Amino acid sequence: MSELFDSFRRRINYLRISVTDRCNLRCIYCMPPEGVSWIPHGEILSYEEISAIVQVAAGMGINKVRLTGGEPLIRAELP
Repeated sequence: MSELFDSFRRRINYLRISVTDRCNLRCIYCMPPEGVSWIPHGEILSYEEISAIVQVAAGMGINKVRLTGGEPLIRAELP
């Protein structure tokens, strides 16, 4: 597969994957007093889907993957 480039012709070599929208912290910039709407668990990427995406991305020159969220370590059974 070919490499990925942005609109300024810079090579894209990293991928950010949000593994959950949940968080056990209450930072004011992402947890307002009125609360937030959680994504239903069935709509969050499965580990199999995440693995497939990373494998395809690696074939396109991605060499760094950053797991984000919410708080990614709150996701159960994170490998």
